[in-house]
Amino acid sequence: MYLLDIKYTPLTATLGALIIGIGTEFTILIMERFYEERRKGRNSREAIMITNRKTGKAILASAFTTIGGFSALLISDFVILSNFGLMTLINISLALFSSIAVMPAILIILDRFVKIRHVGENELPVK
Repeated sequence: MYLLDIKYTPLTATLGALIIGIGTEFTILIMERFYEERRKGRNSREAIMITNRKTGKAILASAFTTIGGFSALLISDFVILSNFGLMTLINISLALFSSIAVMPAILIILDRFVKIRHVGENELPVK
């Protein structure tokens, strides 16, 4: 924000919660698809390739739709709104990058240490 000369306002203060929500959605989608492919018996590299090929499209579409919607704020004459739009675009782009590029690498590394266990219906805590 300092580099772009954007002032901290109550509107930009809410941005953290918004980006955490969006980024969490992206990472949960990737993580769940990865573990689904691992449960099917695929190795971690195959599972991440299938995950990126199938779920990656949905995440990209979701991110670009959100970026497109918030980019409308950039043309606002109200400086607070245009700054909020710019910061949202930057943060969603970073969340997208971390979900598509960083999260798969983390999953492959953690796959060496975490054993996947299939939970049957009888073992679920809620029925």
